[in-house]
Amino acid sequence: MTKSTKQYQYILLDWDGNLAQTLQLWFNAIRIVLDEEGFQPSDEEIAESFGKIDDYFAHLGIKDPRGVFERVNQLAIKELPGVELYPNALEVLAYLKDISKKTALITTSPRANIEHLLDRYDMHRLFDVIVTGNDVTKHKPDPESLLVALEVFGGNPAEALMIGDSDKDLGAAQNAGIDSILFYPPEHTKFYNLQKLKQLNPTYVVEDFREIMTIVQ
Repeated sequence: MTKSTKQYQYILLDWDGNLAQTLQLWFNAIRIVLDEEGFQPSDEEIAESFGKIDDYFAHLGIKDPRGVFERVNQLAIKELPGVELYPNALEVLAYLKDISKKTALITTSPRANIEHLLDRYDMHRLFDVIVTGNDVTKHKPDPESLLVALEVFGGNPAEALMIGDSDKDLGAAQNAGIDSILFYPPEHTKFYNLQKLKQLNPTYVVEDFREIMTIVQ
């Protein structure tokens, strides 16, 4: 990974599947609830539903997709306190602060779902801005949450970089006119098709969070 020729000042980071290792947790919760509802989707179908679970449940013919999603959410919430961060995530966040970059956490999750981990790892100090699903009306891939963070910074998209793991993150960056890093460690092959993600033209692709330090210097 070579150093970028651009000088990024504003680093926006997704939470689920990017900083926090929550993908398997959500996967398991969806699997359990759908099994209770009499559905046995493939692993690929479950992974494809990430970020649009309500729509997926409606597609399956579930009459109360919002209610069924709430059951998934309740199962997941019970497990969230035990979630680990991805290796080197804290090291990279501390590095970004040390080199005076402005950092924003951008997540579709409600604030209540992330607060316990932010407290557990003393992460509030590592972000200048936190934008959650409670703070916007439109979620990724709509660029609203990214643009909200940039507005707080008084920054412009040309100096910003979005780091995420999903098509929603890459799509939001694209829609905001922001460069992006796709975080794709080996274990993500279970959840995402790399070639499909590359179709969204991430500016960089990394397997290890430490590679970000080479890009952002």
